[in-house]
Amino acid sequence: MKKAQKSTIVNIPTIRAKTPQDAKQVLQDHGVTLKQFADKHNFGYRTVSEVVRGVNKGLHGEGHKVAVAFGLKKAA
Repeated sequence: MKKAQKSTIVNIPTIRAKTPQDAKQVLQDHGVTLKQFADKHNFGYRTVSEVVRGVNKGLHGEGHKVAVAFGLKKAA
């Protein structure tokens, strides 16, 4: 079996986005994938993807935590 390789991310920027698209653009500008962002912050990839696509509005639960990490919402 192939051993899973753990990515080491040193430079994940602090994101202060106004829209989910802004958050995605900041990650792209810094060469960080959604998966790397999710792993670094211990979020599920699917939740991060849904918040960035606007499917998950981040009203509660993990979606809210992701929105806070992206700067889209204020911490409760």
